[in-house]
Amino acid sequence: MALLTEFPLWLVIFVILLGAGYACFLYFRNNTVVFEKVPRIVMACLRGVAMSLLAFLLLAPMLKMIRKQVDKPLILVAVDNSESVVSGKDSAYYRTEYAKQVQEMISELEKSYEVKTYKIGDEDALLGDDEQLHLDFSDKSSNLASLFDQVDMVYANRNVGAMVLLTDGIFNTGTNPYYKAEKADFPIYTVGLGNTELTTDFFIAGINHNKQALKGNMFPVEIKLAANRLSGRAAEVTVKEGSEQIYSKKLTLSGNRYFETVKFSIEAKNTGIHHYKVDITELDGEVTHKNNHTQFFVEVVDSREKVAIVYNSPHPDIAAMKEALELTDNYDVQVSSISEFSGKPSDYSLVILHQLPSTTNSAANLLTQIRQSGTSALYILGPQTNLTTFNGLNVGMSVVQSKSLTNNAMPSYNDNFTSFTFSEDSRQMLSKFPPIKTIFGNYKTSVSANVFLYQKISGVDTKYPLVVFSSHNGARSGVVAGTGFWSWKLYNYMHAGNHDAFNEVIDKMVLYLAAKGDKSQFRVQHAAIFAENAPVEFSAELYNDSYELINEPDIKMVIKGSGDTTYEAQFSKQNNGYYLNVGELPVGNYTWTATTQAGKRKLEKSGRFSIQEVMLETANLVADHDLLKSISTATNGQFFPKENLNRIVKEIKQNDQIKPIASYRKHYSMLLNSYWYLIAIVLLLGIEWFLRKWNGGY
Repeated sequence: MALLTEFPLWLVIFVILLGAGYACFLYFRNNTVVFEKVPRIVMACLRGVAMSLLAFLLLAPMLKMIRKQVDKPLILVAVDNSESVVSGKDSAYYRTEYAKQVQEMISELEKSYEVKTYKIGDEDALLGDDEQLHLDFSDKSSNLASLFDQVDMVYANRNVGAMVLLTDGIFNTGTNPYYKAEKADFPIYTVGLGNTELTTDFFIAGINHNKQALKGNMFPVEIKLAANRLSGRAAEVTVKEGSEQIYSKKLTLSGNRYFETVKFSIEAKNTGIHHYKVDITELDGEVTHKNNHTQFFVEVVDSREKVAIVYNSPHPDIAAMKEALELTDNYDVQVSSISEFSGKPSDYSLVILHQLPSTTNSAANLLTQIRQSGTSALYILGPQTNLTTFNGLNVGMSVVQSKSLTNNAMPSYNDNFTSFTFSEDSRQMLSKFPPIKTIFGNYKTSVSANVFLYQKISGVDTKYPLVVFSSHNGARSGVVAGTGFWSWKLYNYMHAGNHDAFNEVIDKMVLYLAAKGDKSQFRVQHAAIFAENAPVEFSAELYNDSYELINEPDIKMVIKGSGDTTYEAQFSKQNNGYYLNVGELPVGNYTWTATTQAGKRKLEKSGRFSIQEVMLETANLVADHDLLKSISTATNGQFFPKENLNRIVKEIKQNDQIKPIASYRKHYSMLLNSYWYLIAIVLLLGIEWFLRKWNGGY
C-alpha cells in the first residue's frame, strides 16, 4: 500500500503547520476558558491532528493498493445434442445411463474447478450455473466449428484449463472444426460417441434443388443416394407431389459402399409453393428407416424482378451482388457501366448505382429518369461518389465530408428494424463480418428513414447509418454508406463453409426495394419457406388514412396447419412496426390470417408458408472418431471412448498445467471516500469535545 497525492508531498509540512497553528491559537491564545496544562496540551493535540487530517484532503490524497486475485481454472464441457447421436442401435443407452454419467462428471469437476456447460447442435447453448443438463437429442444439425468461435470470443482472457468435448464427430454445417480447435491454447479431451462401424443402411444423403423456379421452366433436382453393406439388393426411388408420382427409378445397389446421384427435372406448372416427397425402398436389416424418406419445397413465381446494376468503374462488390441474386429465379440481373447503360429505369424493379453519381460522371439523365418513373434505387457510396450531387437526391440520408478520409466500419444490426425479418444465424454472422470502407463525415438521416445497419467503428457502436431505407411518393430507396462488402462473402465462407448470411443480406435488401408497391394500409411480410429448426417470423406495417405509420392497434394472428392444428398469437410492437416470432413449427403447409382494426374498419390479411424438413443428421450415421483424436492430439489433450467417460476427471486433475493463476492488480482509492478516515476525524473531534466539556469548556 502506498499514499499518493496530486500535489508535491512537501506541502504536507504546511498542512501540519496549519493544524498546529489553529490548535495553538485556539488553546494558547484564547483566554476565554482556562484549562489545566495537561488537558490543554491533550486537547490541542487532538484538535491539531484533526485539522491537519482535514487540510490534508486538499492535496487530493489517494491510496495505491496491490490486490491479489486468484483465477480458478475454467473447464468447458460441450455435449452433442444432435439427432445423429441416438440414430444407432444404442440409443437407449444415450437417453438413460449416458446422460446420468455426464451429469456426474460435471458435478465432480465443479468440486475443484469453475465449469461452464454447452449443449451443441443447431446452436451453442450455454447452460446457467444452476441449470441441470437435459439431453433430448432433437437438434437437426451440427456445427462444431461455431463452438470454438464462441469460446475464443467469450473466454479470450480467462484461465481456460481444458475443454471436454462429447460428440460423435459428425458435422454437417460450418467448416471443419479441426482448423478451429488446433488454435486453442488449452487441452481438449474428446469423448467419442456413436458408432464408427459401417452400419447397414440405405439412405438419402442429400437433395440439391432450386428454392425458386420460374413458371413454365424446367428446374433440376439432384437426389444423392447412398447404401452401406447392401450389395446386390434391388431398390427404387420415387418422387411425388401430393398423390401424383412425377418421377421414379429402379436401382440395383452394388459394392459395400454404394453412392449414386439421381438427376431429373420437374416442370414448374403453377405458381405457389410446391411440396415434393421423396421415398426410397425400406430394406430389411437397415439400422434405421428415418433417412429413407424426406421432402423438399420449391416456390414457383410467374415473373422475375428485373434488376439493373450500373457502376462507375469495375469493383468486386458488383460480382458479389450479382452472384447472390442469381442463386434464385427471382431476379433477372443485368450489369452495365454507366457509359454503356442504355436501358430505361421504368423497365426495372430496382436500379443499383455503384458509386454513382460520381466525380467523373454525374449520371444526371439516369437519375432524372429514376425519379420521374418512380423506380426504386439502391445507392452504394464510395470514394468516387459525388456527395454534393448525391445529397441533392433526397433519398433519406446525406453525408457532409470535410476531408477525404474513410472509416473502417463493421455492420451493427438495428434491433428496432422491422421492415423485413432476418434470421438469427445470419444476424450473428453479420456481427462478425470484417469492416468496410465508409465515408468519414457528418451523417444525417430524414425523419422517415429506416436504418437497417449501423456503423461499428473501432469496436464502438455509433449512430452513423451503414444501410438505410426510405420511401418517397411510393418509390423506395436505399443507401449503403461504403464499399468493400465483397469481403463479407469471403469471411462467411471461411467461417461457415457457405455464403448463406451474405446472400441473405443482399437478397432481403433487394427483395424489399424491388417489391411492387403495396398501397394497402395493412401489410404483412414473411418468408415463403422455413426450415424446421428455424423460428417462423413475421413483420407487419399498419398505416392510417394519411398513410402514416402507426402501431397503436393490436394485430392478432391465426395460423392453421394440417387437420385441426391452430396457433394463435399477437404481434409485438417495435418502433413503428410489428413483429411476431411463433417459434419452430412441425413440417408441413400452413395458412395464416392476420387481423387488426384501423379506426372503425377491420383489416385482414392472409397467406401461406411451408416448413421444410431438415435431414442433415440422418444423412451420415458413421461417427468420425479420427477427427476427435486429431483434435485431442493437436491440443495436447486425450481421446476417450464413451466407456471410459469416468476417467476424464482423474486425467484433468493429474494435468499439472491446469492450475489457478494469481494476478496482481493496482487499485486506487481516494482517501476522501474512506469511511475509516472519516471515523478517525470524527473520533478525534469527539474526544476533544468530551474533554472540553469535562474540564468546564464550551
